[in-house]
Amino acid sequence: MVVKHFKIQTKTLEDYLKAMYRLEEIYGIAKTQDIATELNVTPATVSKTLKKLAEGDYIRWIPYEGVKLTKKGRRLAEDAIKKHRIAETFLHLHLGFDLIESHRYAHMFEHLPDEILDRLWIYMQKPSRCPHGNPIPGSVTDNISDLPLTEFVEGTEIVITRILCSFDSSLLAKVISLGIEVSKKVCIESTSPMMISLLINGKRVELNRYESRLIRGLAIKKCR
Repeated sequence: MVVKHFKIQTKTLEDYLKAMYRLEEIYGIAKTQDIATELNVTPATVSKTLKKLAEGDYIRWIPYEGVKLTKKGRRLAEDAIKKHRIAETFLHLHLGFDLIESHRYAHMFEHLPDEILDRLWIYMQKPSRCPHGNPIPGSVTDNISDLPLTEFVEGTEIVITRILCSFDSSLLAKVISLGIEVSKKVCIESTSPMMISLLINGKRVELNRYESRLIRGLAIKKCR
């Protein structure tokens, strides 16, 4: 199937819009290089596609910064993201799949009719967040003013509220293997320009600055 006038395959359109939606969640804006990394394509390919998306009023350029979704683009992105997060929630909480399996299989639900996912959401009593703590578009969420781990000072105990790296299976697997999960309490042991060291249940683990930015939390108290 081809989106008329813009000659962009539907899957390509959805992939780009979802990537930009997730990057906006993390950084507030989507940059060409980040989109290329996310979709595993070249920056030149991204630039060419972004031009078409701008012509179709799916995105708008922010000079010297990057791109943001327009209302039209955000609406389409949210439709796909909502389906994915509803599916993840159902697969994990109701069918017992682990977080990695739930993420992988949820992609298959994104192409189901809206009515099926909406009924599934209602069946689960309209959860507001997916298992990674991320808001499900269209739901009533508590506006948590959480921050990435990079914003906390050494010696702060925090509770994990969200893991924004759920689009990256390998990164998600690493985070889970380290014992980082929603509602877990961790201590910011030390920070440096390159790494952040955490104490989780008395065990010391390290994340680079990029990984740390994808994990959000709320400060509780001083842990030392």
